[in-house]
Amino acid sequence: MLLKAFRIQMYKCIYDSGWIEISPLTVLIGKNESGKTSLLNGLYRFNPFQAVNYSIEKEWPRSKRKDRDENQVVCTTRFELTPEEVDELSILTGINVTENVVEVTRNYSGKLVVVLPPGMFPDKHNPRDIEEICNAIPGIPEPVSDLFREKAQEYVEELREFAYDGRFSEIVKMFNVKVTELRTVATKEAPGSQESKNEEAFIYNYASQISIISRKLSETRTVQEKAHEFIIKHLPAFIYMSDYQIFSGSADLQKVKQNKDNGQLTEEEKTLLTIMELAGLSLEGEINKENSTQKDQRQYDLDDASIAFTQTIAERWKQRRYEVQFRSDGHLFYTFVKDDRDQALIRLEERSKGFQWFFSFDLMFMNESKGTFKNCIILLDEPGLHLHPDAQQDLIRRMEEYSKSNTLIYTTHLPMMIDLDKPESIRILSEAGNGTVVSEDFLKCRPEDKLALDAALEMSAGSRFRVSQYNLVLQSFDDYLIVDELFRLMIRSGEQSPPDDLYLIPAGNITEAIYIAVILMGQKKEVLTVLHSDAAANTTRSKYVKGWLPRYGISRPNLITLAECAGVGEREFAIEDLFPGDYYLAKVKQVYKRQLAIVGCEEITLTGSGTLAKRVAAALEKHEIRFDKSLITRAIRAELSRMPSITELPEATREMTRKLVNAVSGFFEKKG
Repeated sequence: MLLKAFRIQMYKCIYDSGWIEISPLTVLIGKNESGKTSLLNGLYRFNPFQAVNYSIEKEWPRSKRKDRDENQVVCTTRFELTPEEVDELSILTGINVTENVVEVTRNYSGKLVVVLPPGMFPDKHNPRDIEEICNAIPGIPEPVSDLFREKAQEYVEELREFAYDGRFSEIVKMFNVKVTELRTVATKEAPGSQESKNEEAFIYNYASQISIISRKLSETRTVQEKAHEFIIKHLPAFIYMSDYQIFSGSADLQKVKQNKDNGQLTEEEKTLLTIMELAGLSLEGEINKENSTQKDQRQYDLDDASIAFTQTIAERWKQRRYEVQFRSDGHLFYTFVKDDRDQALIRLEERSKGFQWFFSFDLMFMNESKGTFKNCIILLDEPGLHLHPDAQQDLIRRMEEYSKSNTLIYTTHLPMMIDLDKPESIRILSEAGNGTVVSEDFLKCRPEDKLALDAALEMSAGSRFRVSQYNLVLQSFDDYLIVDELFRLMIRSGEQSPPDDLYLIPAGNITEAIYIAVILMGQKKEVLTVLHSDAAANTTRSKYVKGWLPRYGISRPNLITLAECAGVGEREFAIEDLFPGDYYLAKVKQVYKRQLAIVGCEEITLTGSGTLAKRVAAALEKHEIRFDKSLITRAIRAELSRMPSITELPEATREMTRKLVNAVSGFFEKKG
């Protein structure tokens, strides 16, 4: 079962969070004291891996104490059944299951209720189950008298009718009377005859089976009950982690044993015992070997355990390869570890703090999940809080690995812990008059609520920049230089030009251009973003349209490609393709005149497909000349700045420039 959404109500600072849609990896962004921890705890207690209940005394909203009600639903979840679960449920209930989404609630008293699709699972018994039980009704032996046969058959059919109608409590009461009536019609003239014996045997079997059938029928679950139990049984476990301690790897086994016996194990000691269990070691067994004269044998056992544990984690931690080795000295136990990035095998405590943190994070998850590692709902409260920003990005990648076989939800107020490539996974917590609410509509959030998101966008966009009410974001600085001069040339020529207050903003790359656009939308500015036309731009554009625009309530995409502007379709197209190939090559020869002369190249032959810059780069590479597109851009810009009129441009460039201006002007005119 896959968690698709959840809702928290009347829990601490949350009156009603609203429905929160969930992806395999979801981040909840909010400032400190915004309710992030409360939200995770409310969800965790829905079906915790380690038993913990809701407490109406401690967790009911303080301002609403007189409204306390044990029947108040705290958490409502929406799950999607896998195809395999749908098939299994269909077989179990005998119903052709066509709906694969169910809701499940838990209230303060701890009661779980499954809200099944209306009408799909009737509160009746499956006829197949009834028939199987009714098969125990005894058959009428022969020979018997005609009158007895008639009455017996009537009562057998009546028993089946009661069973199918669900009148189980009436069966024994009604059929005790029927047994008496059967005796009145039984053969009496010949007590020792076969007819008499058969009739008596049937009455006896009939009477004895009535109570058995009645009990079995009353114990049989209805279709609705079966579906309810199936859903409850298949609910994934919820794992909550907030205390990200560093695991030392070394321990005094005698002290661990003492704390275990006294029920005072620390979390680190619990983790150690989990590791030992997964490695095939026992605490008591290692303590018994302390004074053993067979020290070599003890180390052989530890080596075997090291291999077993390394193989266990290798299967589950594909994002990083660890090799673990255990050592002992009397009652002292040590853990040595290395990974695929650092082959040195040294004690865990002597590794870098970053390494220790990640290794400990994995061990904690192993301990919390008892080594299951999949089909769990993992809830992480502020992970990576004390990690370096680069390590925080590494942590996001690691969480992505976990989310391939689990659903992972984490909270943060750190900009570097937000994956901007997945805007569909971002949710923002806001404090409102009715408590904490959660939204994926960024425009509805106050600036202070999405401060971390804005900071992440600004850092990814490179820097702050001046903006206007109307803004044109260009994919690269080369684009900015050419477009700016073309627009100026249009003004000098007295032709249609973009809005006077249009501000051009250069980005460093495709992603940066997208993030700048998102920042401007967050500031409620009008923005049009122009990208190149190639595979990377198309992929980024698709993610942008699907991921960011809906969260800003934008139905009309404010992103366009240069190819669309120039009216050349959707072929690969960059800023240099506004100019004819001969014109561009002339500038290349001018700029690279010396290098071309050195290698004896008089003509540059372009082959293949793609943008002009890509084809020129490939041609020059054959002569071991490294191509710098920006040098050609500056040469073209210098020439454009000296032109008095657009008529100086090649005809194809003139037409494409006019179309570019029309596209940009048309966009902002419609916005205005």
